Amino acid sequence: MMVSKLPEMDMRQIIAWTIFLIAGLAIPFAVSEAFLYLLGLTMIFLILTISWDIIVGYTGQVNLGHTVFVGLGAYTAALLQVPSRFSGSVDFLANMSPVPVPVSILMGGIVAALFGLGIGIITLRLKGYYFSLVTAILPLVFMQSVYVFSNIFGGEEGFSIGLERSLSESPLLRYYFAFAVFMISFILIWLLVNSEIGLKFRAVRDDEVLAEALGINVVKYKILAFVTSSFFAGIGGATLVHYRITIGPDVYDIPLMLLIILSAVIGGLGTLYGPVFGGFAIYLLKNWWLKGAVQAFPAWLPVNDEVLLYILLIVVAVIAPEGLWSKIKRFTVKKEEALPE
Repeated sequence: MMVSKLPEMDMRQIIAWTIFLIAGLAIPFAVSEAFLYLLGLTMIFLILTISWDIIVGYTGQVNLGHTVFVGLGAYTAALLQVPSRFSGSVDFLANMSPVPVPVSILMGGIVAALFGLGIGIITLRLKGYYFSLVTAILPLVFMQSVYVFSNIFGGEEGFSIGLERSLSESPLLRYYFAFAVFMISFILIWLLVNSEIGLKFRAVRDDEVLAEALGINVVKYKILAFVTSSFFAGIGGATLVHYRITIGPDVYDIPLMLLIILSAVIGGLGTLYGPVFGGFAIYLLKNWWLKGAVQAFPAWLPVNDEVLLYILLIVVAVIAPEGLWSKIKRFTVKKEEALPE
């Protein structure tokens, strides 16, 4: 049986990931509990940004409905933990027992992937802006279902799954669980985009006509990328529910979609490392550092954290249109070339 050769990391990547791993494991002992909670949310957000990068950065399909799959994974996990929500609507489901947390997270990914397959088969035959327009409408449609079937989904207020069904009752272990899910997701996506399949994703992105001429089934690989992207978005959504123990329609929301786009674009699309860098910086900027910075502006000035983030996007678009990761990469290469042999 032939075994595919695994992609290799260069020395800079190994060093960078070793530092990231050590920092990720050690940082809980150097920060407050509130900041640790935020770091755990950041790890989950990184899963959302790298999963969006698969379909947009690697195959060039601008999916504006990524939060649909985040929400599907999140609501699947929540309902698997509180099946009594089906009581009075789908009674046979109301009698189910809650499943273990890892199974709940995996099921969140599988349900999101199945919806991704159905949506992808229909929408990925559309070309250009039509695909983006259709996917942009999807979060609004799914969000309405939360209000229409509020007896199941909890309506605007959502519902809680209870602390006993969280990743862990310990904030430290909850953070480590979120960190582990991110690391596993990153490794699997990294192996995919650096495989022969990833090469075909990039061929589709760069020139669909040429890819078809070379015998690549363009629609098949677009759907594969879309389903994979949906699966990891669902994993992220399900992990989020077990991390914060509440579910609400914000998981489908447009501000979350915009934050994912902002992070991946500023970091650098189609690089995988860029969305990690951008997601880490942007999520912490929005939820921690910019809160204080906004208060420094006079009250008459219409500035909030989102305005500051979009100003940052404009600045990055001017100085580094390919994203900050490419800029950092070029800078480190120049430094290495300048070193005496």
